[in-house]
Amino acid sequence: MRYVLAALTLFLTLSSVFNWDPGPAPGVKIKNFLLYMLVMGLVFSYANGHKFKIQLPAMNVAFIALVGYSIFTYLAIVLFIDYPRYDMLTSAFDLKNRAVDYMLFFLVFFYGTRTEKDATFVLKCLLLSWVVSHFVAVLDAFGYVQIGDIERRGDGRVQGAVGESNQYGAFVALTLPAAVAMAVASKGWRRWFWMAAAALTAGTLLMTVSRGAFVATFVATMTGAYLFRRYLSLGKIFSWGLMAGAAMLVILLIVSLSFGDLLYERVVSGFSTKDLGGTSSGRTEIWSTAIAMMFQHPQTLLTGFGWNAYWVMPFRYSPHNYYLAQWFNLGLPGLICSVLLLVIPVRTALRSFAVAPVRLRFPLAGFVVATVAYAAATFFVDLYTPWIYFWAYAGVSMRLAMIARETALEPVTVKQPASAPQRGDPYGWIGAVRH
Repeated sequence: MRYVLAALTLFLTLSSVFNWDPGPAPGVKIKNFLLYMLVMGLVFSYANGHKFKIQLPAMNVAFIALVGYSIFTYLAIVLFIDYPRYDMLTSAFDLKNRAVDYMLFFLVFFYGTRTEKDATFVLKCLLLSWVVSHFVAVLDAFGYVQIGDIERRGDGRVQGAVGESNQYGAFVALTLPAAVAMAVASKGWRRWFWMAAAALTAGTLLMTVSRGAFVATFVATMTGAYLFRRYLSLGKIFSWGLMAGAAMLVILLIVSLSFGDLLYERVVSGFSTKDLGGTSSGRTEIWSTAIAMMFQHPQTLLTGFGWNAYWVMPFRYSPHNYYLAQWFNLGLPGLICSVLLLVIPVRTALRSFAVAPVRLRFPLAGFVVATVAYAAATFFVDLYTPWIYFWAYAGVSMRLAMIARETALEPVTVKQPASAPQRGDPYGWIGAVRH
């Protein structure tokens, strides 16, 4: 199963980065074929007598509620409301691609990885695909290659395969903590490889010149330091912060050789203006316009206008806010479920971190910080393709979280007093539960 999941990751990367996905039939992509094959394989496997245990029921309920309400509002529009210019067929495909498939990606990566070996292998495949996408985007930005649909925007900012600069910046903000966590967890030459991957990711983040992604990375860093404060000494935080700061300074100096003027214009000049609309690149006006329309129809504050309804309204720009888009289209049910689908994995990872063995703590901590960064970044931008990667990442990370809990329930013989250092725990993150 893990090799099929790795193949799914490969073809997802080939499709998004290299714009190459020869499907078995016209209009059918290999990644979709593999996804549905995995779903059927899991169903048949459990139907033939394999023991099946529902885990993380709250995630399943939130996903089912979100998808179910999305289908309900879509049918309400098609059968009763009949918005002008509402494309029934396009919205149906969007519902499948952006709601049902997201749930399926999480489920196949969660239930398809059953052991720690499976989950670790698939996680590394995911991270490698992200590194490849960043590497290709950087090469394309400097004109060394011309691959797929990647190209620099007219304003000089780098955009990747998963979307324009702001979307790509949010995606890079997700991948950076994961790469850093892998670098810390690895040893030998692998550590140097993942350190180089983390440096490349940080440089790519700067090259997107996405202020929302910069803010999200800062918020995630501060939140991560607070959440894991009891596991790190002040000296460790200071030394790691000093090394990270020095590395970022070097990366910033290198990136500034080509992007210095653009960084100064968008970051320094942009944040120094007293005009809130200018600082937010017009987002506050977009948000206020959408909310004003909802107040004109008060019932939509609860129910929303329906699936994909935003795009048939007389708005000039996209919502530039994932949470506002969910609220506008799906009302409070959609907004609450969307937030829960981000909160539940973070909470699960944090609880599992406290009882996890050292080898699993780093990927779990990386997932927590990465999800916080992603959740913060989506406040400033709409995302499409990156969600597939996120739910795959969430699925395999939640499997590691379940494995950590199962490991903690196994009988452990402690031969050393609680105050003594533990072998295999060089960073001093000793699980309190084991003692």
